Amino acid sequence: MRILRPVLLALLVGITGLVGLASPAAADDNAPITTYSIDTVLTEDGTAQVTLDFTMDFSQVSGRGPFVILPQRQADGQNPDEWFVFPIHDIDVSSPTGARTDLYVEEQQGNLVLRIGEENTVYRDPQRYVITYEVEGLIVSDQPESGLDEFSWNAIGASASRISDVTVTVSGPVAVERTACFFGDEFEQNCDASSSGSTATYRLTELPPNTPLQVVAGFPAGTFGGVEQIKTRRVTPSNMFELTPATGAATGVLGLGAIAALVGLHRRHARDDVYLGLTPGLTPGRGQEARVGKASRKQNVAVAFRPPKDARPGEVGTLIDATADNVDISATLVDLAVRGYLTISAADEKARDHVLARSSKPDGDLLPYERQFLHKVFAGRDAKRVSDLKSSAYAGLQKDTKDAMYGAVMQRGWFKKHPQTAQLMPIMLGMAALVGAFMLGVWLVQFGWGLVAIPLAILGLGLIVTSGKFRVRTATGSAVLAEARGFELYLRTAEADQIRFEEGVDIFSRYLPYAMIFGVAERWAKVFAELGAMGRYEADLSWYYGANLYNSYFFATSLGNLTQGLNEAMSQAVSSAMQEGLQSATGSSSGFSGFSGGGGFSGGGGSIGSW
Repeated sequence: MRILRPVLLALLVGITGLVGLASPAAADDNAPITTYSIDTVLTEDGTAQVTLDFTMDFSQVSGRGPFVILPQRQADGQNPDEWFVFPIHDIDVSSPTGARTDLYVEEQQGNLVLRIGEENTVYRDPQRYVITYEVEGLIVSDQPESGLDEFSWNAIGASASRISDVTVTVSGPVAVERTACFFGDEFEQNCDASSSGSTATYRLTELPPNTPLQVVAGFPAGTFGGVEQIKTRRVTPSNMFELTPATGAATGVLGLGAIAALVGLHRRHARDDVYLGLTPGLTPGRGQEARVGKASRKQNVAVAFRPPKDARPGEVGTLIDATADNVDISATLVDLAVRGYLTISAADEKARDHVLARSSKPDGDLLPYERQFLHKVFAGRDAKRVSDLKSSAYAGLQKDTKDAMYGAVMQRGWFKKHPQTAQLMPIMLGMAALVGAFMLGVWLVQFGWGLVAIPLAILGLGLIVTSGKFRVRTATGSAVLAEARGFELYLRTAEADQIRFEEGVDIFSRYLPYAMIFGVAERWAKVFAELGAMGRYEADLSWYYGANLYNSYFFATSLGNLTQGLNEAMSQAVSSAMQEGLQSATGSSSGFSGFSGGGGFSGGGGSIGSW
């Protein structure tokens, strides 16, 4: 009996919870039961044939009919990973008094909830009901403590109704050897139990609400042919992802498969095209045939003393990381200034803000995205501060310029697919894999195989995290990238005595926007400050007023402030536009009389409608 006590208590807890879900817990809200008879016949195979015969007094509390909760499982107190299972079948309901016996059966948390009656039929006088059903799994063969085949059963759970005149009979194939009866919250009280031949009888005058009743009948060991209780796996946090030789092997094999799938996808769809047989940075000559293949590894590049031919700084920046970002826009602004389309001057002593002034140089030679950028910046007037660009009127400057840069590199044929959309497919596949892993995991944890869903989740996460790698360059794009990397190497490593000058070209200013792209603008300025101090070079800074190149630190700081100010202004413009849109949508009446119209305060107001 001690072995089964934890099991029975767990069952009672479950029943109590379900009673609370199915009906009000208060006794005053439930019609009392004036007589309650349970007749149970145990067959030789251990099946219990149960007949419930009771009268529900609707004259005290009116109602439509009874509900009955029949547990189909309960936790094994000695093994938390298993359930005891009690299959219930052949349910039948009748009423000798003619009450409605419409039967609605619902499963709730391992229980069958029987609702008897009809929604629109309410009774105000006593009604009698007879319910029959069969249940298996209640016999414990050769129980270790008693040495008997035990039938230990909570004949009545934590009932919501007050029950009077309770009689329970249990009949078996052979004579009963031992009986017991308990009731109370902890089954601490005894009730009357007796036996005669093969039948045990249990009686109780009154059973208060929410008080369970347990009956026990012992038969000689072997009476029921050694029938075993029915058990099934119970899903708990400790065994959802149980590591066993089987789950470990399956997870390992599938994990290797996920890694192999990621590698295969990357090898096929996430590697740049290159010209085979040509030195990196070179493209086939006219009429020359060249094979195209996949880049096999990171290629070494030779130092280049010039940027890729006809490639603008913003385009090079977009090519390098397959992303048009703010530094590409800032470098484009400086490049336009160096080429004479505008001038930049510090607006204060510390160059925390800058004034941009449009020159009279025609824009006919500009690329479409450069012309678009220039027109948007100077829309309305020919001079303005960078801080002026915070206005919502410039909300589209950042996005439109980036979109135009993407269009420029696509027009040059540097990418196989648009960089912004090329990574959408792996992201979508990755999300689908994650959803599939979740759904698979929900199903598999019921069997303790939750680990097997992890490789699919790894595949999904891997696709999402590495989606940027799918922005693949064409062979031509790879060749230009190699040139750009060679030029970056030059800007990053050249010392003052290694600079290669070009006749009639201010290489400091000319290459400064590229140095910004590569993140070496400060170093580039320092090199030319050294050359200036030695009297070997004088930069043409007619495009920038307010900073002396020979103070390289101040010049780099001013340039950094220009870049940061432009970035902040473009971002603030977007925020301002969103805020203005929000205010326009919600409206405002603050500061104006309501008699003028225009809307009132929204707080606390309600709307009247009909449905």
